[in-house]
Amino acid sequence: MKPLAEWPREQRRALRGILTDIDDTLTTGGALTPPVLQALGDLRDAGLQVIAVTGRPTYWAMPLLRLCRFDAVIAENGASAFWNDAGGRMQSWFYADEAARKRHRRALEGLVPVLRARFPQLPVADDAPLRVGDLAFDIGENVPPLPQETVEEVLACIREHGFHATASSIHAHAAPMPFCKQAASERLLRDVFGVSDEAACLHYAFAGDSGNDARMFAHYPQAIGVANVRRHLARLEAAPAYVTVNEYGAGFEEVARAILAAR
Repeated sequence: MKPLAEWPREQRRALRGILTDIDDTLTTGGALTPPVLQALGDLRDAGLQVIAVTGRPTYWAMPLLRLCRFDAVIAENGASAFWNDAGGRMQSWFYADEAARKRHRRALEGLVPVLRARFPQLPVADDAPLRVGDLAFDIGENVPPLPQETVEEVLACIREHGFHATASSIHAHAAPMPFCKQAASERLLRDVFGVSDEAACLHYAFAGDSGNDARMFAHYPQAIGVANVRRHLARLEAAPAYVTVNEYGAGFEEVARAILAAR
């Protein structure tokens, strides 16, 4: 990873938008601070698209879309997406129809006692009732962070029982299919905003921090890790091209300042 200061000015100037993770990238201690909200607003006021790509639940996405002035929100690592059309009406897509989602939910709920028996210290995430595609388990949000070896064991157990698994800095996710932030971002940019993947790789940056951001780090040449990404490098299949000096939301503020300074 190169220091953010080495990000070429001409590349920053050519940006049309930024894709960003939320937890531990925009947030600090779980909160969106006023300076981060200001940075998001400044980016949009400068004419950039700002798209959130998060592991958080679908029913968080709708208020985030409006309250944070995102152009779109991809939720549950790609299980759903929300955006406003030209008339200001919210639009959405989901990975499957309602009947399939209900079948998947029943199967996921059957995984809970299995994991609890093997990992008694692993609670279901507080936001689980707001999810439509995956089931999240708390590995560091409201409990002391689990050791990396334990997280890997949890993910392996999820896979052993026929589900796809990934982890963020706070949650381990079990899903009926391989939800992927990168695939969902590519689809959203292409189908909703008319941006080809080739153009996105040239004109969009990504900011993130942990395991479920790895495919984004690998795909987007202008990918930035906020400094706390260093804690997760051992389990990332690809590191971001650049890294900030500061951690969490202050790291995102750094990214925003670097982009705006080039415009």
